[in-house]
Amino acid sequence: MSPFSGQKLDKLPAHVPPELVYEYDNARDPRMLEDPHARMRSLILEAPPIFFSPCNGGMWFVTRKKAIVDITMNPEVYSNSFFEAAAAHAGEHAGERQDAQPGFRMLPISEDPPRHTAYRAPLNQPLAAKTVSGLETAIRTMTNELIDKVLAAGRCDFFSEIAEPLPVTLFMKLAGMPTDRLAEFRDLATQATSATVDAATRAVTFKRIAGILAEVIKARQEKREDDLISKLLDANIHGRNPTFEEMLGYSVTLFLGGLETVVNALSFGVRHVARDQELQAKLRADPSLIPGAIEELLRLYGIASTPRRVMRDEVCHGVQFKKDDMVLLLLPAANYDDAAFPNPEQFILGRKEQHQTFNTGPHRCVGLHLARLEMKVFYEEWLKRVPPFRLDPQAPPRFMGGFNLAVTSLPLVWG
Repeated sequence: MSPFSGQKLDKLPAHVPPELVYEYDNARDPRMLEDPHARMRSLILEAPPIFFSPCNGGMWFVTRKKAIVDITMNPEVYSNSFFEAAAAHAGEHAGERQDAQPGFRMLPISEDPPRHTAYRAPLNQPLAAKTVSGLETAIRTMTNELIDKVLAAGRCDFFSEIAEPLPVTLFMKLAGMPTDRLAEFRDLATQATSATVDAATRAVTFKRIAGILAEVIKARQEKREDDLISKLLDANIHGRNPTFEEMLGYSVTLFLGGLETVVNALSFGVRHVARDQELQAKLRADPSLIPGAIEELLRLYGIASTPRRVMRDEVCHGVQFKKDDMVLLLLPAANYDDAAFPNPEQFILGRKEQHQTFNTGPHRCVGLHLARLEMKVFYEEWLKRVPPFRLDPQAPPRFMGGFNLAVTSLPLVWG
């Protein structure tokens, strides 16, 4: 069953005690759609730390930092293999055209250690802090080109005019994907991760993505370029280069990761700064505060929740899980855990506690250095050039849920 099918269980599983049931639909909850992160905080205050929701076929939700860290550090019991199903459907389409075995696994995220370690290693150097620092000039140039297009108007939809094109264009160049198809690719990424599309539509979307990426991989097989896909083709995995299916698995993961996370992190962060004129003035006056502000914005506005499949019966923090239960780790909610973050609803520069937005353990986000650099450069240029900005009082932001908390519209005004 799709994790966001909208179907509700008629009967609770026998191992779920009634006191751990809390009805929450990660895709359609009205309070989440009104203000996603206020809803994350409310889950900390209202729901059990680990609760079962009968929505979407029934699944467990984990909202506390300590439990999430314990789960992510125990991949033998809590597997990332949840991601296999969608990828297998997509691979049937792309694999046929290369005379290869159908199906692929989203790499490295669908693998658990120790296999995950071997598949992740080729990404570490191309996405290391020192390597991505070479992109700073390109990010600055792109940011200023986008500001040039909206500055005189005194308003923009920040989401569609800045947050989408900046990280997406940069990532597509880095990965070696055609930048003239930005709008099409963003639409596909949104469809693939949407909370409310049906399973058939999602499968078709994955097939389209896999088909596009198959062409890029084939072109790089014939002629290498200075991009991430070319580097991955020459990577050493267990003493050999990746197969076509493995390249497809890498490419789909990079496609969805690069076209979703930073877009929403920028949008939620700018929304906060637009509502806090004192913070806005402080960052303009002292840009050296920007990296610290970014970390606190990342904490307050986490994006991704990560699913796990329970591989055997297990008791976790006093809760009985059964084999094949689905568990969703609500990283954005964990950032509001009082036990981990004093006064979690407050923006506090200089917090020392590590937020959960990039996850922890073996599946910690491999693109975090690039994400931080993009956000740092963006805020430096935006705050330098754009007058004090605020939310458009005539057009409130709009949001979407699912595995990713997302912005779909963010009108700003200034001047």
